[in-house]
Amino acid sequence: MNLFLSALLKHELLKTDVFEQQIKSMPEIAKRYREIENSEKLKEYHMLDTMVTTDFFQTKKKKALQEKNGKQAWLRSEDGQQEQRYEELKKDADILFFQKTNVKDVERVERLVPVMDDDCNWTKFESSDWKAGFVYPNDSFQKIHSYTNELQAYGKGDNVDAQDSIMRIHTRKEFKNAPAWDAEKGMIMHDFDYTSDIINNGIEMSRDGGLVMIKARCRGYVNHGAYLRSPKHLPLISIFDYTGFKMYCGLKTKNEPKEGWHLLKGFQPIPYVIFTVYWDKTDIIWFVNNMPVYRHANTLPAGEKLYLHLYSCLFKNQRRKGEGSLDIDWVKQYKFK
Repeated sequence: MNLFLSALLKHELLKTDVFEQQIKSMPEIAKRYREIENSEKLKEYHMLDTMVTTDFFQTKKKKALQEKNGKQAWLRSEDGQQEQRYEELKKDADILFFQKTNVKDVERVERLVPVMDDDCNWTKFESSDWKAGFVYPNDSFQKIHSYTNELQAYGKGDNVDAQDSIMRIHTRKEFKNAPAWDAEKGMIMHDFDYTSDIINNGIEMSRDGGLVMIKARCRGYVNHGAYLRSPKHLPLISIFDYTGFKMYCGLKTKNEPKEGWHLLKGFQPIPYVIFTVYWDKTDIIWFVNNMPVYRHANTLPAGEKLYLHLYSCLFKNQRRKGEGSLDIDWVKQYKFK
């Protein structure tokens, strides 16, 4: 685990803005810890602590205080002055901070290597770090396409914009003839009544470990989501999957196509929330804000590579459907050293 995960595993659900502030402060916590660790102040504290807390020192103090005017004489003595300095340092903010911070947490946050920190401070999709379509293992594959059981045509990022540092993937009611994969016919041209987009950042992630955090909200009777997906389509880690009514997350692999999917009860992503998935060689853990909501064994095949995708879509069998948008405030993505 890491410093992020330590904060995540506090089981009292925090408001999004409170948790977001904790996330932002964690790198500074690690930095401050290392600065104090190498400071003269901490060296002085450790030296005084080693001296003042000994039985020899305390016995010496006890004898001195028994003398006439012993208290005043002790306070003026070199030993007394060192003890006073020690008491000052015991209450020092830096010393207290250092003592309450777990060095293992610091080491874990230092293992995180940021590979994306998108605050969506851009206006045109072409100037962002995102690409339209799916990631496939072969460049000859059609990367931008929908499926014939869907109602929306995916495009080249035409339905993606960013205003006031909020990225939006819009699903709009408009006709379009576009490529679609059909289970029987393969890739064909197909008529759609809606348009939307699926995008990826092209960053390769290992099955052995990583961390993805997304601050998002979902609007409309539209399927919105984010997943880490193999170029071979499966396996897939769903960070969140909103159906317009219910919220899911989970893991899909070739061996368990219907297993590993989890309903998030009590969560409606109308206001912004922070979705997180953390995984290492043994486990995958999902969070909403700081609350752990699901855990699954990491059954991803050895050597598997995963790519982050964000999307909105509509299915023909949906009860309700219409326009909407997936609103993204920021995306943070980390690998492990």
